[in-house]
Amino acid sequence: MASIWHWILPIVVAGLPFIRAEYGDLAGNWLVDFGQKHLALSEKESLQVELHIYNVQIRDQDADYRFLVYSEDEARASASLTVGKDQFDELGSWRGSVAVTGQRFGYSSLKVTLEEGTESETYPDNLPISVLRSRVVDERVTTYVSAALALLMFLNLGTVLDLHRLAGIVCRPVGPVVGVVSRYVIMPGLGFGLGRALWPGQWPLQLALFYTALAPSGGLANVCTVFCKGNLNLSVATTTINSLLALAFLPVWIMVLGRLLYDDEDLAVPFGQISGGAAALVACVAIGVLLRLCVPKTTRFIFRFLKPLSVVLSLCLVGLTVGLNWFVFEEFTWQVLVAAISLPLAGYLATYLLSKLLCRSATDALTLAVENSVLNMTMPIVLLQSSQLEQPQLDLVLVMPITASLVSLLLFVLFYIVRRCLGWNVRQDEDGFDHKELMAAAEHEDDGPHYQRP
Repeated sequence: MASIWHWILPIVVAGLPFIRAEYGDLAGNWLVDFGQKHLALSEKESLQVELHIYNVQIRDQDADYRFLVYSEDEARASASLTVGKDQFDELGSWRGSVAVTGQRFGYSSLKVTLEEGTESETYPDNLPISVLRSRVVDERVTTYVSAALALLMFLNLGTVLDLHRLAGIVCRPVGPVVGVVSRYVIMPGLGFGLGRALWPGQWPLQLALFYTALAPSGGLANVCTVFCKGNLNLSVATTTINSLLALAFLPVWIMVLGRLLYDDEDLAVPFGQISGGAAALVACVAIGVLLRLCVPKTTRFIFRFLKPLSVVLSLCLVGLTVGLNWFVFEEFTWQVLVAAISLPLAGYLATYLLSKLLCRSATDALTLAVENSVLNMTMPIVLLQSSQLEQPQLDLVLVMPITASLVSLLLFVLFYIVRRCLGWNVRQDEDGFDHKELMAAAEHEDDGPHYQRP
């Protein structure tokens, strides 16, 4: 029996937790001077932090005590140092340094804890640590290349628009009005409510979700409309109108809701990028329409490979954004997943119901629902960059718009597969997109001049 306790007793003692004492109980009001108020370093960078622990007044001079210097979050920044009592002078003072190494972008803090036997107390003031991400590619390169791919996508879609149907949509803009209400009233409301419910007190993540819901949809929604045989003319018209109205609605939401509820006076509206993007979108769509009218032989090639070309451009756009921002998925949480699923689903259902209440056709209701549920990936990032969030906070919240956009796209792919398997992915009326009809019209336009004799 004695031999058994000889092995068990050390294990039991080692497993005993430290008794957390109040600061000042073990060694009086001992102090720590970190030599600075904030430490910023990059990933894999190591810096020496000078420390001064002083005014240590141990109540029991025969007790074995030690000071532990460590990082609160070792996954973000690593630091480890043990200072024994024999290293202190007779005045209870010690000077030295500890190496702090950045591991992963984010926040941590340098803490000092005094341990005496099974009791411990921690110094109340810590040294905040910010670990910055090592930049591989300039963010401006990513933004410009993504914008170029998106504009090429709109140029591609502009060649298949029908001017007569566009004129009808403009003359009776019920569909675009539904799209505007859904984009700038329903979606921001959903984003705001979800953010408050999932991240109470964490306004940067709330703001990221809010911007994700607020940003007007891009070319991915138009491409999805092509595959589900929706009204492509209505989809492109709604995207264009929403992009132009963003110059009015984004400032209202950002300056009123953002500043009042998120308490951030640095929120700003990137008017230059928004207006430039909207103008470029309109220009690319117009160029696409002119190409169809003036160079029908050239656009016939686009008609034939419309879907494959749209898929390639979409994959390039998504792949570029995700590939250069892969680091954000290290911040993935269940709250992000819930928000990324709930926002597009709720947006789809709300927009579809609103469309049917206003007596829109099944094709138009489907188009507008897809338009608002396939989320933009690039615009929310631009809006967050203009919010003046400091690094690494900006990198930490990018997981929200990127994940939400990816999930919304995956949900549409699943929706499309189900429609195909059940035989529902068919053209429901004359406004629905039909590739065969488009090709027939292109061949008719191409062959027309051969029958005209001088």
